[in-house]
Amino acid sequence: MKKALMLASTASMIDQFNMDNIALLQKLGYEVHVACNFLEGNTCSDEQIAILQQRLEGMGVTYFQVDITRNVLNIPQVLRAYRQTRALMKEHKYAMVHCHSPIGGAVCRLAAMPFRKKGMQVIYTAHGFHFFKGAEHNRGFDQAGALEDLPFLMAGEHFAA
Repeated sequence: MKKALMLASTASMIDQFNMDNIALLQKLGYEVHVACNFLEGNTCSDEQIAILQQRLEGMGVTYFQVDITRNVLNIPQVLRAYRQTRALMKEHKYAMVHCHSPIGGAVCRLAAMPFRKKGMQVIYTAHGFHFFKGAEHNRGFDQAGALEDLPFLMAGEHFAA
């Protein structure tokens, strides 16, 4: 059975926006895995996260803790999340990944680069548009241009807004 990875920075992103996507992928014949940070940065309670984990288990979805941060300046944690994501991709040989959220999406797309050459499809769904010029909380990256150009460096992936 072909495998799909659904990745987001936080468990709340999976819970609030991606449960239907997971069910759709299963209906299309994929074994679905979820990777996100269940421990930090969530907008829902610990109890809601436990309920989410039970729902995922009930759907037959395998889930993984990935230490994605919501702070792009926390470089050690960004690198740890990159290594964790890349290890999942190497171990499970996903046919496709669907990534969400600005930092989680960037980490996932960078980790996926060598696997796309082997046929893995990458879908990125933008949420928030934090890094465009004029964004309310872009942390100064629009002046540096560092992250606003990142989507253009990820050639060959599918983009959904």
